[in-house]
Amino acid sequence: MRKLKLLIAGLLICSGLLASEKEDIKFLDELFIQKKYSMAIQESNNFITKYPRSKFIKNIRVRMGQVYYVEKRYQEAINTLNGCLKELKLNQNEMNNIYLYLSKSYVGLKDFETATKAANLINKTTTDGKDNYEEALLSIGKGYIDNKDYIRAQRELTSALSLQGRNYEDVVLNLALAAYNNSQYIKTIVYLDEYYKGTKVGINQNLVSYLYGSSYYKTNESDKALSHFKKVKESKETSEYKTLSVLTMIEIYLKQGDVNAAEGILSTLSSDKKLYDTSLKSFGDFYIVKGSSDKALEYYNKIANKDTDVTYGIALSQYRLKNYKDSLQNFRKLYNTKYKNESIYYQLSIEYLNKNYKWVLVNRKLVIGLNLKRDEELAVNNLIAASAFEEGEFKVSEEYYRKNNNLSPTKESLYRLIVTLSKIKDRAKTTSLISEFNSKYPTDQEYKKNITIITSDNLLAEGEGEKAVNIYKNYLTTNRDPEIVSNLIEVMIAQKKYNEVMEYLNMQETSLDNTYQKGIATMGMGRYEESDMYFKQIDSSTNVPKALYEKSKYNIIKNYFLWEKYEDTIIAGESYIAGDNLFALEDIVDKVAISYFRMDNPEKSREYFEKLKLVSNMGDYAQFQIGETYYTEKKYVEAAEAYKVSAQNSKNIEYREKGLYWQISSLYLLKNSSQFDVKSKEFLNLYPTSKLKDNILLMEGELFASTGNSDSGLKTYEKLYNETKDDGLKEKSLMKIIELSQSTKNLQKELEWINKITSDDKKSYYMAKHLQRENKVEEAKLEYEKLATVDSYKDFSSIGLGDYYYSKKEYSIAKDQYNNVLSLENSSYKDKALYGIANIERETGLINESVRNYTKLYLLYPESKFALESKIRSAEGYEALNSFTDAEAQYDELLKTESKNKDYFLEKLIFLNLKLEKKAIAIKYYEQLKKENIKLSEKYKDFFNGGESI
Repeated sequence: MRKLKLLIAGLLICSGLLASEKEDIKFLDELFIQKKYSMAIQESNNFITKYPRSKFIKNIRVRMGQVYYVEKRYQEAINTLNGCLKELKLNQNEMNNIYLYLSKSYVGLKDFETATKAANLINKTTTDGKDNYEEALLSIGKGYIDNKDYIRAQRELTSALSLQGRNYEDVVLNLALAAYNNSQYIKTIVYLDEYYKGTKVGINQNLVSYLYGSSYYKTNESDKALSHFKKVKESKETSEYKTLSVLTMIEIYLKQGDVNAAEGILSTLSSDKKLYDTSLKSFGDFYIVKGSSDKALEYYNKIANKDTDVTYGIALSQYRLKNYKDSLQNFRKLYNTKYKNESIYYQLSIEYLNKNYKWVLVNRKLVIGLNLKRDEELAVNNLIAASAFEEGEFKVSEEYYRKNNNLSPTKESLYRLIVTLSKIKDRAKTTSLISEFNSKYPTDQEYKKNITIITSDNLLAEGEGEKAVNIYKNYLTTNRDPEIVSNLIEVMIAQKKYNEVMEYLNMQETSLDNTYQKGIATMGMGRYEESDMYFKQIDSSTNVPKALYEKSKYNIIKNYFLWEKYEDTIIAGESYIAGDNLFALEDIVDKVAISYFRMDNPEKSREYFEKLKLVSNMGDYAQFQIGETYYTEKKYVEAAEAYKVSAQNSKNIEYREKGLYWQISSLYLLKNSSQFDVKSKEFLNLYPTSKLKDNILLMEGELFASTGNSDSGLKTYEKLYNETKDDGLKEKSLMKIIELSQSTKNLQKELEWINKITSDDKKSYYMAKHLQRENKVEEAKLEYEKLATVDSYKDFSSIGLGDYYYSKKEYSIAKDQYNNVLSLENSSYKDKALYGIANIERETGLINESVRNYTKLYLLYPESKFALESKIRSAEGYEALNSFTDAEAQYDELLKTESKNKDYFLEKLIFLNLKLEKKAIAIKYYEQLKKENIKLSEKYKDFFNGGESI
């Protein structure tokens, strides 16, 4: 009777609280509905403090985490939601929802890696779970878009697309955005077409139409682009897309030369002053880019509200129209704006063009303290240096040209420095720089003439006339220049070399052979456009000898190939092959084959390599290249067959060796262990000293290990360790040997290999594991202690020492060691440490704490090998605490989810339901036990016949 009164009293007290609690919950709900999030968070914390046992705590805490996310307080959201995961008993849907918001919050922090990890924790086996996972991937993808990482955005969004959940249309639209920003306009259109099939298109109509228009514009389908831009322009909605669409329409019409259409759009915008001005600026910008500065100025001047951008456009237009007076005034107005750098540059430039060099020199200090980009600094320095040069201030000119040469050493900067030094008549420095120039730019043609003149002048000033003559002669062996000839003649007259003077006076005019040589030379210098011009001059000439004609056509194709113009290489190459040309025909076939491959057409590439095989000295190369094309396509079956032909039929031993090696590599990737074994042995027998042997052994070891053949894997790695001269491979093979040795019972052999490790820390790690397997716990303890301060092994050390002290029942020390592991940010041993702590609490009578930690373990680490035992022990803990309802629920879950220990779970469920006086449920479990284990069920027979009570 006393117990009944206490229960009634408790209910009365609770009833008093419940009214207040109900009111507070209602108040909280209203705050959230009204989006008064700041106060809602504050009241939520008050509620948790006031009603710590309320059934609403879970929902409130989860909702707080979600609100933090909405408020963009991402770290607080993460902390709150992680707290919910660790401290609350959640069902799968609730956990999924938390992982979703965790993922979104990490996206908010731009921690995409952790966001992905959180998303991957979502259980995707239910429809809601799949939708949550899709939404998480969508959030990550959008985060990458905001971060301008469009490739990763497409990867995440493509994964989301495959789920086809409730967010499908949003995923498709964001894929379109990512593709658009990644300049993949065809893909953008494809995604938009898919989006149009959905139901949300009306919501984002302006965005979708703008993306359509812009993508079609980028793919040169201007008519389609205009039709979509018009939809945006004619919509009643005001948005940035409307402005962009109008401006792009104007741009399209202007590019098409349809000024009337562009003006027609402009005339409809007069009521919208801001858009009208922006459109006028678009006209101005278009014409200034096109080079029509007068037209640009006309439109800029029509703008009512001229901002700094417009002023800059006006100033630049005036500058290009050589209206330097007005341009200078406008650039001076821009001095204190974002165009300060441009203002100073153009002021200096205008004064330079006005030949006011003195002003440039006096005001050169204007640039001091400016935060100039490198190109801007180079341009300003050039103006100052050129002005100083014109003023005869060669020392100042040298200073600024030297600055540029140090800032961006180029052929031009070095040349200008040489010219300036020649004016100072500092022959030592000039000679040194000329030597540097000739060393860095031995094939230069642009400045070679002037460098030659300056060099010769220096030599003449030093009385070295003969050397000056030779410098000019050397120049004229590859160049025919009247000025150089004139200079040489003058020097040779001074040197009284009259016969040679006559020789140079009778120089021949340019011929076809001379043009051909120019083509070869410029091609070798990488000046492909110029080279193309020379060869085509011969190709288009009449009466060209057949041999020279063929060589020119061949070199046109070779030049295209070096120029990386593969489509042109193919067109010209196929025409050459189809004709009656013989010069270097096999090289043309090869270049056509490679060009097809580089244009992602491996089938056509192989077709030409097959043709190349017919040429006797190219067959081995061509066959091997066929294998390469398949291998690059990851068609390893076909690759293996192609390489096999190389390995067996090649006349060249190099291709036989390479063919067999890559055949083996293909078999390895196909996991064809039987054929791999045969071919690897063949390779090692045929090529025992090959540099590729180590790679064969490494692949062999990995293949054996992956198929569970530890003994064979060990032998291979031992062979590799003993034979390789590569220190990296030796270390890698040693680690593989030790890891595989752990699966064998030859502990002595394992110890021998461990002693070969040169790193003390790594040796202690493997030695501790070895001693533990030998049950030499005291020796193992010493190795664990050596690793206690080593960051990369700290968790391994602590878990080992924790287990040691636990076995000695020194629970306090053991618990400290396990807590060391839990305090680390990352460790693969956290589940084991948590299990150890829970076991200690169980052993020391801290049942509540042990239940909490067992529960924490299986919730946080559901894949842990300790998860099942933790579930069982938490159920047993509930029993010990007389929390029979919780215990019964835990055993019932275990019975449903676990295939083992069913007898034990059923016995517990029978006992607990009888204890809770739920005889009907106990009978159900008893009947199930009879099916599972009839003999074991016998001892419960009397309970259900009324003979005994529990």
